Amino acid sequence: MGVPRTYHATVLVLKKTKLKEADLIMTLLLGDGSLAQAVAKGARKPTSTFATRLDLFCESEVMLARGRNLDIASETRLLNSHDALKSNAVAVFAASPILDLLAQTALPNLPVANLFPMASSALSHMDDAPEQVLPSLTGAFSLKLLALLGVRPQLDRCVVCGSSIEEECDAEAFFSFDDGGYVCGRCSSAFERVRLDRDTLKWAHLLLRSTFDEVVAERVPTDASFAVLHVVNQWLRETQSVNSKALAQLLSCGLF
Repeated sequence: MGVPRTYHATVLVLKKTKLKEADLIMTLLLGDGSLAQAVAKGARKPTSTFATRLDLFCESEVMLARGRNLDIASETRLLNSHDALKSNAVAVFAASPILDLLAQTALPNLPVANLFPMASSALSHMDDAPEQVLPSLTGAFSLKLLALLGVRPQLDRCVVCGSSIEEECDAEAFFSFDDGGYVCGRCSSAFERVRLDRDTLKWAHLLLRSTFDEVVAERVPTDASFAVLHVVNQWLRETQSVNSKALAQLLSCGLF
């Protein structure tokens, strides 16, 4: 049997690109964690149902027809619009890096288990989280994304000798982007490393291992969340060649 001409997919809309006069190319995270692009014909017309069902941040069920280069979206059913998030400019700034990082790290035809539900959960928590909590949710998602992709930084133990960061007494700690994470003082001389606040690595470890419910309840200080995001941003650039404009804008927006 051949590959079916049409198929249904649960999608999260990550990006929209104008095509011709009224069409859009949609960059989508599929329910299996892979990336896809599809054309939504007439999506920019005022009467098109695509405008609300395939907007940024929307989770929808879509009928897709396989095309030569791009699939074609037809029937859509909205599952979650995340309207509360989209109506809050501060939340949009905090949530946009999630879409941007997914668009840059997910790959076509390469499913990643749990990626879609993790993204969905992060956005749902951002729908009603207090504004001061939003950066910590962005940080938690970003670290969990790195873990799912197999490039999780070592945050609590030395990448060389395995000693715990808790054994260090200094306020500062060493971190090596080339060698995978935290390096203790005894091992640091052999590595190219930077100095970071030790508490930043401890906060990052907490965000990585906590559920989103726990992150909201923890009320991580805003300055600590941004310190973690700066580390994540550099980690992405150094190890994955990922430059997220949305994350850079969050770090410089001055809204928190």
